[in-house]
Amino acid sequence: MIRILLPLAVIAAILFAPIYGAQQKVAGIDKDVSVTGLDYVKDTLNCWKNGNFSLKGDCEPQGKLKGKAIFAALFVSGVAAALGVLGMLPFIGRLVSFITTLAGIVVVAAVGYFILTTIGGSKHDSADAVQWGAYLAGGGGLLTLISGLHGVRGGR
Repeated sequence: MIRILLPLAVIAAILFAPIYGAQQKVAGIDKDVSVTGLDYVKDTLNCWKNGNFSLKGDCEPQGKLKGKAIFAALFVSGVAAALGVLGMLPFIGRLVSFITTLAGIVVVAAVGYFILTTIGGSKHDSADAVQWGAYLAGGGGLLTLISGLHGVRGGR
């Protein structure tokens, strides 16, 4: 059951928690602006919802490679959660655990790429620009990886 819930928690963290933040001056007042993963992949998700399974043109995630990394983390987490339901059957549980492990690796790599490129991206970005949602998603990816490895070993 945890191999279903963890990828869903990663999806929620990426889509709805702030992963990037900056301060902007609006009418002489410093205002915090937060960006979620949904801001990066909203157009892509709308295209996929309408049956256009493409990552090019209008369906391309915002932010170039950062957006594609976020979409990859969302996609593999969705696949892992969906297959996790099948993984509750005893004879294919280990096979699904390999997919869950792979999903955890992809999420950790994608969120790690996002964080590292945000920190070193430009002189205006720093470690302060990375918000708590990015760390939450990375931690969820790590827990997904551990959960998948536990299932490969034969644990329930």
